[in-house]
Amino acid sequence: MKIFHHILIFIFIACTLFLVRDDVKMVVGKISLYISKSENSKHDYIKNVEKVLPEMVDTPGPLRAIGNILDNNTKLSKINIIKFTNTARNENESLPPLTENLKLDLSAEKKLQDMFDKQYFEHISPSGVGVSDLGNKVGYEYILLGENLALGNFKDDQALVDAWMASPGHRANILNSHYTEIGVAVGRGKFNGNDTWLAVQHFGTSRSICPSIDEVLHGVIDVNQSNIEKMSSDLAIRKSMIDKKAIYEGSTYSEQVAIYNNLVNTYNKLISDTKLKINNYNDQIKTFNLCLTKNQ
Repeated sequence: MKIFHHILIFIFIACTLFLVRDDVKMVVGKISLYISKSENSKHDYIKNVEKVLPEMVDTPGPLRAIGNILDNNTKLSKINIIKFTNTARNENESLPPLTENLKLDLSAEKKLQDMFDKQYFEHISPSGVGVSDLGNKVGYEYILLGENLALGNFKDDQALVDAWMASPGHRANILNSHYTEIGVAVGRGKFNGNDTWLAVQHFGTSRSICPSIDEVLHGVIDVNQSNIEKMSSDLAIRKSMIDKKAIYEGSTYSEQVAIYNNLVNTYNKLISDTKLKINNYNDQIKTFNLCLTKNQ
């Protein structure tokens, strides 16, 4: 008896599904069409904001002085290394002097201490930290970033800078016309059991030299886009009710048409306003990217 009862239920459900299958297909079709139209409509008036170009980092191989004997009278200094670096820039290509930046001093000092602490001499630490990570850690927002390293017992600051200038990769960093700032750290300590000097130069070009991008405007665009989506959905529902000549939200047909037309007006104005904002924002991005390109 139970089996017969179950069979009857199954036949009833199957018949019901058979009878409504066209309605289901119609509804699904309308939904798919609406989604498709919504997506197409969205792309008609919304452009993706353009991406900012990536920052550049330059790190020539570390410079190691071989065979020099430590002179206890040698005192390498940050001030003189910066001075001789700027002298080299002026003498070789009449380049403007680099300005000392305290954040770059700090990132260079962190690199120096890390090399002594972990006993390595590479641009990338054993834990995977590089110059870009150090720049980010000290809050230096950059377009361009570079690093020169030196290990050994150089006669003096001039000899150290001369050694960097004799190395093509390090020389390229010192004479890079796009750099505007520098940070330096030097220190003496134990490295692989020997008493020696380590020196670090961090070169940078700050993002502040390029026009700023209005992120508040970006936020307004996001809000507008969200409101456009909601209004689009609301208008579709109202249009459906108008087509059916059904009472909706207690409003008559003519009242619904008036409400709908007012909303369409608001909707179109919002789209037009958002277009202008997006164009403005994208122009800012283009100007910023052009500045980045010129300074890389």
